[in-house]
Amino acid sequence: MRLGFNAVRLTRPFTGVGRFAECVLDEWSRMTLPFEKVILYSPVPIDPARVVFPLEAFETRIGGSAGPDPVWESTWLRGCSGEVDVLFSPSYTLPLKYRGRCAVMNLGPSENRAFSYEWFRSRAYERLYRASARRADHVFACSKSVKRRIVERYGIPPERVTVAWLAPSRLFAPVEDAGILAQTRRRYSGQDAPFLLFVGKLARRHSVPNLVAAFARLRRSGAPHRLVLAGPDYLGLDVEGIAGREGIAGEVVHHPFVEHRDLPALYSAAEAFVFPATDAEGFGIPVVEAMACGTPVVSVARGSIPEFATGAALLAPTSSVEDLSAGMETLIGDAELRRSLREKGLARAREITWKTTAERILADLEAVGRR
Repeated sequence: MRLGFNAVRLTRPFTGVGRFAECVLDEWSRMTLPFEKVILYSPVPIDPARVVFPLEAFETRIGGSAGPDPVWESTWLRGCSGEVDVLFSPSYTLPLKYRGRCAVMNLGPSENRAFSYEWFRSRAYERLYRASARRADHVFACSKSVKRRIVERYGIPPERVTVAWLAPSRLFAPVEDAGILAQTRRRYSGQDAPFLLFVGKLARRHSVPNLVAAFARLRRSGAPHRLVLAGPDYLGLDVEGIAGREGIAGEVVHHPFVEHRDLPALYSAAEAFVFPATDAEGFGIPVVEAMACGTPVVSVARGSIPEFATGAALLAPTSSVEDLSAGMETLIGDAELRRSLREKGLARAREITWKTTAERILADLEAVGRR
C-alpha cells in the first residue's frame, strides 16, 4: 500500500499543524511502516534545514501553483489520488470531491469576532473542515475536547474519531548552560534578568490582553520581571499599545516568530511559562513543550489543558485578569512550588510522546487502507 501525506504546512514557518506534521514524519522515518511508500505532496520544495526528519526517508512530489491551500488541494493534489491507497491531511481539509480513501486531522475550533474579516474567512474554512471530516474515512482529534466538538458539531460517529495528543519534539529538553541562558535572556527580554514567557499565536483562544493586564498588576506589586510574548499577532492586537495603556511600556517584549530550534533555550531561560487558555483551546502544545524544558507552568483549567496538565501545572480557574495575576504571583513568589512543578512537568512530558501518537495514527491509517 502507498500513503499520501499533505505536506503543504511544512513549506512555511511552523505553527501547530506544521509541528504535528514534522514530528509524526520524524517518528515514521525511524519505524518499519505498513506502507511500502510514503509520498509527501507539496506545491513548493520543503527546506531540509527547517525540519528535524530526513527528507530522503520519504518520496516527495512537487506540483501545482502556490496559493490558498484549499485551491491547491482541490486542483493538483486531488489529481494525485490514483498514486496512493490512502491520503492523510493533517491540516483539517481534504480536496473537494476527493474519491479515494482518506483521513484528516483536526486541531480545534476557529474563533474570531463576529462579522470581522477573520470571522467570514473562518466561517468559510469551517465549512471546509466540516465537509472534510464528514467525507474522511477516519478523523484524528488532538484532544478529547476537540473530539467532542467534532462529534457534536459535524455529526461524525465517535468510533470514526481517534484522539491523538500532540507532544514536544525531541529538540525540547532543559538547557542548563549558564552562558546560553544569559545570552537568551538578553536576546529575547532585553536584559539578563527574570522574565515570564508566553509562546503561541496571539489569537482569541489565548487571552493575551488579559495576560498583559495581569502582568501589569504583577509589576505594580513589585515584581522585577519582564513579559516575553513569542508568536504571530495575526489579529493586530497591538501589544505595545496595550502595554502602554497598562503603564508598563518597555516591560513587554513581543517577538512575532522564534525559530523552532531556538525555543528550548527560550523556554529554559524563562522563570515561568504562562498560557492563558480559553474553552476554544484545542491542545496547547506550548504547555507540554515548556514542561519538557523544565519550566514551571501557569495555565488555565479550560479547553483541553486539564486533560494533560492537571497535577503538573498551576491551573487558574479562568483567564480573567484577576485569576491570571493571582496564579503568576503565587508561582514567582514560591521557589519550592516552582521546583515541584518543574519536576512534575518533566515527568508528565516524558509520558506524552510523538512515538505513541505516530503509532496510533499509523495503525488507523493502515486500517483505512485495508478496508
